[in-house]
Amino acid sequence: MATDVGDQARGRGGQTVLHIIQCTNLGGMEQSALRAMTALAGYGASFRLATPRPFGPGADAFRAFDPAMRDFPYRGRFGWRDWPAFRRHLCALARECSHVWVTGTCAASLAASRGLGLPRILSHHYHHFEDRPSFMRWRLFYELLCRDLDAVTYPSAFTRDEAVRIAPWIAARAHVVRNGVDLAYAGEAWLTAERLRARRALGLPEDALVVGNAGWLIARKRFDVFLATARAVRARVPGAIFCICGGGPLEAELRARADALGLADAVRFEGWRKDLVPYYRAWDVLLFNSDFDAFGLTPLEAAAQGCLVVASARYGGLGEFLRDGENGYLFSDHRPEEMAERIALLYSSPELARRLREGAAAAIRRDYDIETVTRFYRERFGLSESPASVPPFPKGRP
Repeated sequence: MATDVGDQARGRGGQTVLHIIQCTNLGGMEQSALRAMTALAGYGASFRLATPRPFGPGADAFRAFDPAMRDFPYRGRFGWRDWPAFRRHLCALARECSHVWVTGTCAASLAASRGLGLPRILSHHYHHFEDRPSFMRWRLFYELLCRDLDAVTYPSAFTRDEAVRIAPWIAARAHVVRNGVDLAYAGEAWLTAERLRARRALGLPEDALVVGNAGWLIARKRFDVFLATARAVRARVPGAIFCICGGGPLEAELRARADALGLADAVRFEGWRKDLVPYYRAWDVLLFNSDFDAFGLTPLEAAAQGCLVVASARYGGLGEFLRDGENGYLFSDHRPEEMAERIALLYSSPELARRLREGAAAAIRRDYDIETVTRFYRERFGLSESPASVPPFPKGRP
């Protein structure tokens, strides 16, 4: 498929971009990259792909763009033992390409992409300030690895402003390029039909309140707060069901915590799912909790499918999309009882739920439409001004 895409792109006078992906997992960074590549392919781009790390669960989705995509073992600190082979591979690929696009703040990727004689863009998807040493770590990152970049993109103004505080000289090269999504929500009748279909496919009760979240099961994603809120919701809506999609080092601990909270029969641990769309459509509410995030992509994805969002984020750029009381609910700290109250209110107030869904849809159309947010890359890569009459990938692909 990717070879056909490349042939089509070159036939239309498109560009071949060397895209270096930090990893091929199924996190927000990778999902954003896949959506952007799908949109850019429709405007004439083809891709050669490489990653310095071993392939993850999202590798097949990336290989659809380049079947010859390679990974590397990433042995030693920062992958130094495999860096020479990785560098040689990039040099060979660069001969076919017009631009270099690095996704992820990976030192091995940035160092190996230097000196290729091509314009370079970094897509930065991580927050900066998490602990006391953060400022100095990121200052070294920018000084040692980013001085010769042509542009750096950030998913939120929040994260771009963090970068400028750390390295003021980067301001002229720093651009906000928001994560893009395809809006699927098409009104309440559509949602009612899709929710019923999704719940039947997933084996979820058709009439229960269903609350979910998806992501890495790591400390900063605060699935412990999710479980505490779940217990508070169950006190208000006894039949409520909760779903957690994802995996990570805290899974066993979270399962034990759910049991200790008396939620063993209420919480479903679904593991990693390549396609979250059926879950977003099946859930009434996405309950998203985070200590630190550049921009939480999961709330945006869920809202695009008509799922209401209740979130708590101590630090990050989520507030640029989620407006409290306008298109969802956003707390600046983790308050399980208050979040449970909002979830129960949404379940009992269909008109309020509809109004918030419509507000989220309007925000997505205005600021997060995939065609709009990829304009920056189209201009940088010198792609055609209008999409091909037949896009090489189906619209709506993750």
